[in-house]
Amino acid sequence: MIKIDFEFETPHGKFADALHLPDDHTFTDAEIQTMKEQRRGNWVAIVTAPPVEEPAPEFIEIDGVKYVKAQ
Repeated sequence: MIKIDFEFETPHGKFADALHLPDDHTFTDAEIQTMKEQRRGNWVAIVTAPPVEEPAPEFIEIDGVKYVKAQ
């Protein structure tokens, strides 16, 4: 097994990762570079995604008692 460490500087900070490939892999340098860029792209998509809005709770709890939220 070989480990290929890599990193990219992005506008969102440094992205560092590693590819773990079998010793007898048949990937070309171009294919390996594509894998690295795909990982970077996935990371950028995650860090730039808009925040997910949490649904408002259907109830409120006070001192262990649950009250239904008024409409």
